Amino acid sequence: MHIFLTGAIQVGKSTIIRKTLEQLNQTYGGFKTYFGPDRSSDDRLLYMNGADEPEFFTADYGIAVFKQDCFPQADAAKFNRYGVELILSAKVNRAMIIMDECGNLENDALNFQHEILQTLDEGHPVLGVIKQSSYGWTDMIRNHRNVKLITVTSENRNELPQALVNHYLQRRCLELR
Repeated sequence: MHIFLTGAIQVGKSTIIRKTLEQLNQTYGGFKTYFGPDRSSDDRLLYMNGADEPEFFTADYGIAVFKQDCFPQADAAKFNRYGVELILSAKVNRAMIIMDECGNLENDALNFQHEILQTLDEGHPVLGVIKQSSYGWTDMIRNHRNVKLITVTSENRNELPQALVNHYLQRRCLELR
């Protein structure tokens, strides 16, 4: 069973993933999206990089532009090229795939969507995040037969890393049998 987290902005979803990965001590890949130090600015970039790589804040890693009083402008081609590459690489070289986060910015990135949904049909364990306010293609993740969706709150966020570690360790033990 794959696990996807959802919840309010800044409730701690990515922190839960980080803490879980620190305790699991296994290889992982996939993708992460993140804002830079200018997160609170009206004009800013959203970046994407490998889940196991450092955060870089250059235009090469930018996947969406946010400007005051405008809808975000996502780079669907970059999701389709770089995002798919990160997922495919993780399938070959890593024990776990991270997908942090999936949302409406990828509405036009059909190859990226396809690769995510195909990965959910396969055996690689996935730990991901779905933007709570997203709709459309992300509903296919929410409703996927191999996905358990967990809503993160300020009340449960401190217990979730250990619960996720237990889930993935139990899964690993079952695979070794």
